[in-house]
Amino acid sequence: MSSTQAEKSVMGMIDLFHEYTGRDDKIDKPHLLTMMRENFPNFLSACDKKGRDYLANAFEKKDKNGDKKIDFSEYLSLMGDIAVDYHNQSHGAEPCSGGRQ
Repeated sequence: MSSTQAEKSVMGMIDLFHEYTGRDDKIDKPHLLTMMRENFPNFLSACDKKGRDYLANAFEKKDKNGDKKIDFSEYLSLMGDIAVDYHNQSHGAEPCSGGRQ
């Protein structure tokens, strides 16, 4: 049986996470910043135009356990924030308009 679009989307998020993780299956700050710049340039550009440096605090806000790395659940929280922003845009909100970022 072939995968559904939803299943492919989830697997894509997992693949993206693994593309930037180290041997410990976590993302350090330099790799997280690279991942964001390479995969969310339009989102980051919209934030920059509003005078919001999204990357300045994204790592610290998501590293809940303070281990200086982003584990998979912390990564999902970050992706969730970005998804909320895109969802709000689908209802007419400006890009990078706030929410949980």
